[in-house]
Order: sequence, then structure tokens, then C-alpha cells
Amino acid sequence: MDSQFSQFPNFSTQYSQYSGEASELPTDDAPKKKGVGRGAGFNIEEDRLLISSWLNTSLDAVHGNEQKLGAFWERVGEYYHNNKQFPSDRTDKMLSQRWQKIQASVNKFCGCLATIISRNQRGTNEQDKIAEAKKIYEHLYGSRFTLDHAWILLRHQPKWIQLQQQVLEKTSVKRAKSSTSGYSSSSNPSTLINIEEDETINNAYDPMTRPPGRKAKKRKMKQTTINEPTPVADLIQKMIEDKKERDEKKLELLKQKIEQDEKKVKLKKIQMEMEIMSMDTSNMSEEQQQYYDKKRLEILRGGFDGGF
Repeated sequence: MDSQFSQFPNFSTQYSQYSGEASELPTDDAPKKKGVGRGAGFNIEEDRLLISSWLNTSLDAVHGNEQKLGAFWERVGEYYHNNKQFPSDRTDKMLSQRWQKIQASVNKFCGCLATIISRNQRGTNEQDKIAEAKKIYEHLYGSRFTLDHAWILLRHQPKWIQLQQQVLEKTSVKRAKSSTSGYSSSSNPSTLINIEEDETINNAYDPMTRPPGRKAKKRKMKQTTINEPTPVADLIQKMIEDKKERDEKKLELLKQKIEQDEKKVKLKKIQMEMEIMSMDTSNMSEEQQQYYDKKRLEILRGGFDGGF
């Protein structure tokens, strides 16, 4: 196993400038401390160890890409259980499924953050951009982003960066095929939203053919820095525009319905006024005649709608 990651469970020194310490970032699903069993949801401590296990196993130069998916996750599970400092009986399948969820969610958040940064808004600091990216995430996907701890650990890792690039390349191919077949992805926003999830299973293990050298790592990280517009940012921006267009159409339909309802109310009022104005009161009692005379006077003073 690559010696530079032999102590990976404690790789807090690789946190970004956004974080300080991972525990300081808000995590809406932070669990209570308790024993971890198969039925319990993953907590932050488990997520960190899972990410460490994935990174360490991916970077193994001996096994490399020749590993089959099942064998890969066996080795991830082995690393996970050998380094855990808490009770856990997670299976390889459970670890794989949790990783798929982490990958999909963090990919989406990276795209949202890239969109915000590409706007180059003045007067905003890094935390402002993260907060705005979370708003976009919730707006697009209908749930809050709660995997800050995972994003912090993954965002600058070469393996993670290359995995994102592979997802983007496959996404671009899919969009090109959809375009040439006459199908517009914008007509089906859910297709865009689930792109990262579609690619997660096939990219769940080693995305690299071999560990890159130091220069290659620096070059790759520079090329994929989040401060530059990326295909993910373009995709997220397109999704935002599509959703805005749909919301505007919904608002227009709502306005039309309100106008129709107002017309119905006005028509009903006109009919009632016409009935009162044309009503024969000769056979009514004096009290009834006085009542309808008063109503007719009110209609005349207020402007008889039936005359317009």
C-alpha cells in the first residue's frame, strides 16, 4: 500500500482553507454517539474512515485497475475494519452503497460551488460562497447538503479529482448523444439531476490506472481547480436556468387561474345585481320592499356592473 497514505485515518492536515476543522462545519445529520450496527445510519466518524479506506485502496499501486469491483470492496472493507476505533459490523456491500451516496452528493455540491465561484461576485468570502452553494443544492435537489466532512476530505485528493473528470467526460458523451438523437436534456431536468448517480456504480472503485507522480498531481489539481468554470458548473447553471423557466411558467399559469376566478366572481355578482334590479316587489311585504329598495340604491351608488 502507498506509504504516503499509511496513516490516512488521521489526514486532517489535508483540510482546505474552508474548513479549519471538519467538526466546526455545520452538519445537519450529525448523529449521536452510540454503537454502530448494520441497521444504524452512517455517522461522520464512519464516513471519514470509509473515505480514508477508499482513498488508500484506490492508491494501491500493486493491485491497480486489475481489481474487480467485488475484490476492490473486499479490500476496502478489510482496511475499514482493521482501522476502525469503534464497534461496527458494516458489510462490503453497505460500505459500497454508502460510498455511492457520498460520491453522488459531493459531486453535485462541487458543481453548485463551482457555479457560484465562476460568477466572480465581489464582496463575498469563501464561507458566503459555500452557503450560497448549499442554497442552490437545496433548490435543485430538494434536500440540504449535509456531507461537509466528506467534501473537505475529498476535494483536493487527486483520485477524487480524476473520478470527477471521468464522470464529466461520460456526462458530455451522454449529452452529445441525446442532442444528436433529437432529445433535449433540458426538456427532462431529472435526467440532468441524476447524472452523477448514474455514473457512481461504474466508478465506485479505482478511477486511476496508476498513482500519478508529484508533478502530475499538481498539474491535474491546477487544471481542475474550482476557481475556474467547469463542465459541472455549466451543467448546474443550465439546471438553474431550466428550473427558473419552469417556475416562471407555473407563476404565469397561477396568474391566469386567478384572473379566471376573478372573472367568475364578477359574473356572479353581475347576475345577482341584475336579479335584484329586475325583481318584482309589488307582491312583497312593506319590509321586503324596503329591503330591496335599499339594495337597489346601493347598487346604483356603487356602479351597476351589469351596465359595463
